[in-house]
Amino acid sequence: MMHRFAAFFLLLVSAAALSQTPDQSNSRIPKSFHDSALNVTYFYPGRFVPDLESISPKPGTDGAPRCARSTLFANSVTPVDTSSFVLSTIDNTCPNVLHGATLLGPFVREQILRQLKQYGEPTITQEPTNYTINGHPAAIVLASVPMPEAKGKIPTTTYAAKACMLGNIPVKPKKKSDPVDPTRHVLCFDFTTLHQDLYHLMFAFSMQFDNDPPQPMVPGSVIR
Repeated sequence: MMHRFAAFFLLLVSAAALSQTPDQSNSRIPKSFHDSALNVTYFYPGRFVPDLESISPKPGTDGAPRCARSTLFANSVTPVDTSSFVLSTIDNTCPNVLHGATLLGPFVREQILRQLKQYGEPTITQEPTNYTINGHPAAIVLASVPMPEAKGKIPTTTYAAKACMLGNIPVKPKKKSDPVDPTRHVLCFDFTTLHQDLYHLMFAFSMQFDNDPPQPMVPGSVIR
């Protein structure tokens, strides 16, 4: 998870100096990505270009299991903005990590701070906010971090959001003696931009569980 987030930030910093002209004919058409393992489909704005290299899973160099699996990494670079996102899944490969992730709010807060501390002293700009996506409990946290100053360049701040949701809808047992259906996976969405006013791009992301209707990943009501 940390390696993917590091690549994520390197892209933002290096791409900020580029001046590319987006393909306007395609940028307005939504794109989709289907996770066949979980039967979940994600929909995202056409301005984002998937990094096909990052989609191919790579074994850990130290042989240790990967507790979080990145399923899609995409970025949007234009003359006026730079934004990226990562979709990832946490499963029972690391039971302790999965158990911590099911707490959602505390987990998301801890993870976004840990990820941003690689680049400076982060600030939480919105504490964990709980909501649901088609019945699936979810939580989101917003934060920012001043990027290291480079000689001759204007100081920049990176704005980040992290949302995680349970892969299955918790079902309360009818009796106390009945077994509780365990959470088998947690899905996470990391969004990063160099412009705070581009948080609104997250409102265009949606996801579809099985054959249910697509639902917003980040409803506008949860961002304050």
